[in-house]
Amino acid sequence: MNKENISKEKSSIQTYKRRWYILTMFSVYAFSQNLAWNTWGPISASSEYVFGWSDATIAWLSNWGPVSYILTGLFFPWLLQVKGLRWATLSSMFLVAVGSAFRVITSQSYAATILIHIGQFLNGVAGPIAMGAMPTLSATWFPPHERVTATALGTGIGTMGTALSFVLGPIFVSSPPTQQSGNCSNISSLEEGDIFMTTTKQPNGTDIRKEKEEIMNYMYYQCGWSVLVLLVILCYFPAKPPNPPCVSATVERDSYWPGLWSLRKKVSFLIIGGTYSVSMGVLNGWTSVISINLKSRLSETSAGWIGFYATVGGCVAGLVVGRFADLFTRYMKLFILILYIVGTVFLIVFSLLLVDVIPYADVYVYVTVIAATVLLCAAVPLLYELACELAYPTSEGAANGLLTYFNNFCGLIFYAIFLVPNIGTMWMNWTVIGATVVCIPLIAVLKGRFNRLEVDSGLHKIEDQEILVNSEYINQNT
Repeated sequence: MNKENISKEKSSIQTYKRRWYILTMFSVYAFSQNLAWNTWGPISASSEYVFGWSDATIAWLSNWGPVSYILTGLFFPWLLQVKGLRWATLSSMFLVAVGSAFRVITSQSYAATILIHIGQFLNGVAGPIAMGAMPTLSATWFPPHERVTATALGTGIGTMGTALSFVLGPIFVSSPPTQQSGNCSNISSLEEGDIFMTTTKQPNGTDIRKEKEEIMNYMYYQCGWSVLVLLVILCYFPAKPPNPPCVSATVERDSYWPGLWSLRKKVSFLIIGGTYSVSMGVLNGWTSVISINLKSRLSETSAGWIGFYATVGGCVAGLVVGRFADLFTRYMKLFILILYIVGTVFLIVFSLLLVDVIPYADVYVYVTVIAATVLLCAAVPLLYELACELAYPTSEGAANGLLTYFNNFCGLIFYAIFLVPNIGTMWMNWTVIGATVVCIPLIAVLKGRFNRLEVDSGLHKIEDQEILVNSEYINQNT
């Protein structure tokens, strides 16, 4: 880009205060999608008691997120790039609202089970934009020194939907009588052909009336909230600002499908993609069924609070780390590596607690689960932004769409393991450890350039700048 073009682009650069409103509304949409997706894990015992489900049914209700993502996960990033943020966000929030509406049609067990599965599928179709579009919004509305912070803040608010579901579920829905709750040994005891339908004997109608009413009220609240958010987004949610916030936002991105195909040759991007997909795909699945994992050790309410604290902590830590990454961009790889190493250590300690290699105590479970989740989730916005830098000039939507696509593929495999009869629960813990351990050497060998940042740096009269992902200094050619 020559000096005349730089001067011309600089004159049109502008940021708008409304960018924070746009960020907030998109985050609230992602919050709503996550809240609806993680409805059933935190109230698994009550749902099994009321509808006669098994643990595998609960797992499959969560699994519709990855399944629907695999089916539609490459279409929505295309819609995002071609039609912009407004239509992509509005259509996705519409699916969340419709999916929530399906769940309140009836409480009759057989019909409700079918409709709830449909609702979960529709909610999952809304996932590609909720998970993958935040970096696009940051690049469209925010200047370079705020991009990682915006991505971290938006991702954190969205993830709060998952966190709040761990608390709201047990608050609105009572735990069933102890004798009806089951135990870990029956986690995958399925009757053939009954994976998606009821698989256990229900108590009589009088016994379940209170819990059924509570579950339906909880569904009504979620449905009402989703419709409200949809209406607010419909009223005002522009696709982009009148003027771009930085030079790179003015640069035309590669066409979607050719750009997506070109990513296969970018080794550094593939390393980041593999790291995020394997580790976060498994970790998200593991977190969503934490109440099943700890059923023999802690109550559903206690497990829910662990999930809440862990997810909230991850959101806050992601924001703090993201702000540091904005200030110290060249250390982004180092931040990710440290977070993964320490987070993996806590996962190992947690697993050793459950097999009694380390003396068990509830407080140790709280500390290890919360610490591991906080540390690993804090790396997510950094992985998103680093992927965008390494993929540029491929669009942010295409890059993160591919990341989240394979993330959900890994989550799908994780949930599918629940179909193995009598597999128990410890496999979940060893799997999540393996998924993070394998990523540590990949992060350590990562090399690449901050391609997008180099374009923006020209605006500040830093010419011919090469910023290396694996370096500890900025090399300026003079």
